[in-house]
Amino acid sequence: MVSGEYYHIYNHGVDDRKVFENNTDFMRAAVNLTVFNDAKSSPGILSRFVKDPSKLIDSYMPDNRERLIDIIAFTLNSNHYHLFVRQKAEKGISRFMHSFDKGYARYFNLKNDRRGALWEGSFGIKLIDNESYFFHIMDYVHLNVLDNFQPKWRDGRIENWERAAVDMKNYIWSSYPYYRTGTSQIPFMNLIITRPDWLKEYCPKPEDFEKSVHLWSMRNTL
Repeated sequence: MVSGEYYHIYNHGVDDRKVFENNTDFMRAAVNLTVFNDAKSSPGILSRFVKDPSKLIDSYMPDNRERLIDIIAFTLNSNHYHLFVRQKAEKGISRFMHSFDKGYARYFNLKNDRRGALWEGSFGIKLIDNESYFFHIMDYVHLNVLDNFQPKWRDGRIENWERAAVDMKNYIWSSYPYYRTGTSQIPFMNLIITRPDWLKEYCPKPEDFEKSVHLWSMRNTL
C-alpha cells in the first residue's frame, strides 16, 4: 500500500456469520475505527472495556493522535464491513487493519466465551486506480446499507427509492447520514471521519450526494 493513495477495504465474518450481533457490538466496532487510527495504539489496548464500549472514547482518546489513515466513508453490516480510506503513514493501512480486525475479534470472542477465527481471512483491499471507481466508491460503500432492507439493490433493482433513501439516512452504523444530513447518532463520528469536506468537491450539496447514490444504484438498468 502506498501513502497518499485511496483504497477500498472490506471483510466478512467466517462462514458469513454475524460479527456484529447487537448495538453494543456495532458501537465497539465504531470505537475501534477511532481508537486504532493512531500510531500509538495496539489491538489489546481496549480489552478492559468489553462490557461498556461507550466509555472507550473518553477513557482513551489522546489529543494528539498520529493518524495512520484517513477514513472517508464506512458501512458496518451484521456480517461484513466496507471502508473507503486514504493511507497517511507508511504501512498505515496494514497497521490499522491488523489492530481493527484482531482487536474486534479479541473483544467478540471474550464476550461470547468463544475461540477461533472470526473473520473469513485477511481483509480484502483494492487500490482505487481509475476515475470511475474513485467517483463511485462512496456510492457503493453506502449502498451496502441496503443489504438490510432491499438486497436486490446489487442487481440495480431498488423497488422503492424513497423508502431506501429514508432507510439509509436512518441507519446508524454508516457514514451516509453524516454526509447526507450533517448529523449522526454516533456521538464521535467527527473523530472517525477524518476528511469530512472531501465529498463537497464532487457533490457540493447533500441532495447532490443522494442523487449520485441513486443514479449509481440504477447502473444495471439504465
